[in-house]
Amino acid sequence: MPTSSRRPAGGARPADGPPPRLTAGARVPIEAVEDGDIRIVKVGPMGPYGNNAYIVRDLSARAGFLVDMPLEERPLLEAIEAEGGVQTIVATHWHADHWMSYDAVRSATRAPVLVGDREVHVPEARIDGRLRDGDEVRAGAIRAIALHTPGHTPGSISLRVGGAVITGDTLFRGGPGKTFAAGDLETLLASIDARLLPLPDATVVMPGHGATTTIGRARAGRQEYRRHPRPPGFHGDVEWRR
Repeated sequence: MPTSSRRPAGGARPADGPPPRLTAGARVPIEAVEDGDIRIVKVGPMGPYGNNAYIVRDLSARAGFLVDMPLEERPLLEAIEAEGGVQTIVATHWHADHWMSYDAVRSATRAPVLVGDREVHVPEARIDGRLRDGDEVRAGAIRAIALHTPGHTPGSISLRVGGAVITGDTLFRGGPGKTFAAGDLETLLASIDARLLPLPDATVVMPGHGATTTIGRARAGRQEYRRHPRPPGFHGDVEWRR
């Protein structure tokens, strides 16, 4: 989400009020965008990997859900308490840095935890359900759409919420997520091309790490990458421009 007063054309916009605040002691930035009655609160970066978590709320119903459970516990739990109404938890993928506050968050919210239906390495005892491509995560009047976006992991999901999309580690500002085996980069780029880039240019991209961007900027970066792609089978970190 934008950190200045800049407003994307249509859709999500920075919430009215003071600039991003820092949680006392932990100094974790907390920012918000609003799109009608939808409020999305970004908590982060947090922990050793600079993770972001997101609280999505229906302002009129005081109902919401949480996306990802990284360290640090204190600022995340403070944000959950301040916003209120977290009824569901969604994990974008299985990597441990997105689950590090699982016990504390589950204890505080008693909310069910959902993951993508094709995700691996998730103990069934730690989850309450799985999301198929196209399934809805509901909170009040909010209908967030789960998008299967494999590549970073086999079952990674993104969530389309109003004028924003929460992308986990699939799409970042400046490039795609990291890949770990031959063929994964091609799978990840196909996910981005098919599921994310068709969204409107003004759609706010809210990643699992780092700053927000927009689909328009991601599309321009992807076009630049096509001029100098990595060789087939490459895996690792990639930036659109080099």
